[in-house]
Amino acid sequence: MPERSHYDVLGVSPGAKPDAIRRAYLRQARRWHPDRPSGDPERMRAVNEAWQVLGDLRSRAAYDRTLARSAPRPTSSARPAGAPPPSGSPRPAEPPPDPPTASPPPIELVGFRWRWIGLAATVVVAVAVVLIVVATSAIDDSDPDSPITASAPVSQSRPEPGDCFLIGTTTLISVACEQPHDGLLVSWVPLGAPCPPDTELHWVRSAQEAVCYHPPSG
Repeated sequence: MPERSHYDVLGVSPGAKPDAIRRAYLRQARRWHPDRPSGDPERMRAVNEAWQVLGDLRSRAAYDRTLARSAPRPTSSARPAGAPPPSGSPRPAEPPPDPPTASPPPIELVGFRWRWIGLAATVVVAVAVVLIVVATSAIDDSDPDSPITASAPVSQSRPEPGDCFLIGTTTLISVACEQPHDGLLVSWVPLGAPCPPDTELHWVRSAQEAVCYHPPSG
């Protein structure tokens, strides 16, 4: 089985834009982080490695060149299009004659078929919309559009004052402040306690506490 590329790990195409790669990294980090119920340390390491390469324009360009060199090339034994066959080779068989053209169906039958085709297309679109809505509702609704300035692996420790973090479904995930994050933690406070001015409050369900934090600038 061929080795998966960094694009495969993040679930994007080789032509994906930097913003799409950034959002894919955040989505995979929240999915495979060991603190989450669905976490997987091996997949998290693969996600971090893919981001360290594809999150930097120079590293990504060098990686793309490596992929291009390793791609299979067509063999030189193929005969160019239009070239005559080698001497002594059998002549290709003549193509069979075209079958007789059937007479078109009556106009009423054509209209009946188009109505059924339109109904089937409507059902397919409706099912696709339902599946998209269900899949979207299952994805963590945290904001993936935080600015990115550098690449760094996600930490597994509880964030402390002065740490940056991602907001998960029931907990906070500590990350380096140079990578995408949802805020800078100022303090942990009991439920119902106020936060200092110029900070925002977020209830951490798993800890039964709240945090006061500064949201990322920009």
